[in-house]
Amino acid sequence: MSDLTHQPVFDRLAALQNALRADGSPNAAPMLYQCERLEQALRYSHAEAIRFAAYTINHLASASGSGIGDVVTQRVADLRAALAAAGHTF
Repeated sequence: MSDLTHQPVFDRLAALQNALRADGSPNAAPMLYQCERLEQALRYSHAEAIRFAAYTINHLASASGSGIGDVVTQRVADLRAALAAAGHTF
C-alpha cells in the first residue's frame, strides 16, 4: 500500500490518539500503546501487525467497562472505516 492509500488511516489514527489523550478512561493508555503499534506497522507495511493492533484497539474500545467516551468510540469507528477502505481487515 502506498502512503497515499494510508494517509486517511494516519489522519484517523491521529484523531483517535488526540481523543484518547483527552478521555482519561482506564483503557486509554493501552489503546494509545496499540495506536503507536498500528502506526509503526502501517509505516512498515506489516500486514499481520496491522491486523493485530487494529483488532486490539477495537477489542479494548468495545470491552465492557472500558469507560471510553462517545468521542473515542466515534474515532475508533472512523479508524475502522479508513482501514477497511485501505484494504485491511481484522
